[in-house]
Amino acid sequence: MKIDIPIPCPTCGGKMYSVSYESSISLLKKRSWQVCKECDFERNSEEFKKSICCA
Repeated sequence: MKIDIPIPCPTCGGKMYSVSYESSISLLKKRSWQVCKECDFERNSEEFKKSICCA
């Protein structure tokens, strides 16, 4: 699933979207990451959330 997010890319200032998927195997947790539409910059959503809350 792709969802547009209102946070600009830290590299180029372009628009970003969030990509996520859920595994059919219950042992694997849901994965998500953020990608820039302009420069293809990627970051892990969990690490980004931690950096915001712990800043």
